[in-house]
Amino acid sequence: MALFSSCKENSESQKLMYKQLLNYRDELKTNSTALDQYIDIRLENDKAYKNMIGDRKRIFLEYEKSFEKLKFKERDKIVKLRDSFNEKHELYLRFDASNYDGNISDTLFNRLMEIDFYRIKTRFQNKYLLIHGCI
Repeated sequence: MALFSSCKENSESQKLMYKQLLNYRDELKTNSTALDQYIDIRLENDKAYKNMIGDRKRIFLEYEKSFEKLKFKERDKIVKLRDSFNEKHELYLRFDASNYDGNISDTLFNRLMEIDFYRIKTRFQNKYLLIHGCI
């Protein structure tokens, strides 16, 4: 953004950036939902696969429930949950602002946390729930 732009230009730029943020969140959500559907179908049809990943899926569902409980509430706790899950499961995701300061609005913070959640979900699905390699 230009330093000397008018308030109206700043407002329009912020709206555009927020809209892009929502689009990115929705894209991540759609991708993770598609992976969920694939995993669920595979679980129904393949007992060996179900035995292999059953506990892993349960681990992620517990994280998802914890995220939903904290969502839109306490910033410190949700950031701690995100960071600890990322570290514990060696997902190696980097979060540039792991301790978002109080200068951003709650709405923006919540969108960023949703994006982080879907990034973690997709990485966990790819690393632990999808079987890679030779058949």
